[in-house]
Amino acid sequence: MTNPTYDTALKLLARRDHFRAELADKLRTRGHSEDDVEAVLDRLADLGLLDDERLASRFAELRAVDRGWGPRRLELELRKRGVDRHLAERAARLDDGLHRRALETAVRRVAAHARDGWWRLSERRGRLISSVIGRGFDADEAVAAVSRLATDLESSTDEDHDQLGDPGHLS
Repeated sequence: MTNPTYDTALKLLARRDHFRAELADKLRTRGHSEDDVEAVLDRLADLGLLDDERLASRFAELRAVDRGWGPRRLELELRKRGVDRHLAERAARLDDGLHRRALETAVRRVAAHARDGWWRLSERRGRLISSVIGRGFDADEAVAAVSRLATDLESSTDEDHDQLGDPGHLS
């Protein structure tokens, strides 16, 4: 005999992984009883099909690298999805390499939407810094990362102008 709650849960998991709280909400919304939902969630966890710890780690890594989310944003998003506070904190603690990659992605993504020459105006630099902070990074690291990029861009712009103004430079 089939269990409608279990069948629905499997269909939802076939589409994408879910955190336990997310799956429980979806099952309840579809009219499944609390007892059935809890029993099915426990069964799925026992089978390894529902694992908040594994999913939280993968979620944090992917969002950090692909979207440039920092620790605060990651923890907030995990908590929104119903992940336990301690697990969310643990998953959002990025190792140094992952943290560095996430910050680079964040700066690159916000800079891609900035006006040309943003690095020359402190107000525009400030906007980029605010955007990086909004992605979940500390203010000090956001300032340092945006300043590094601004310095690199200013240097490359100066080099371009130097080459164009060099009488020995042939175009």
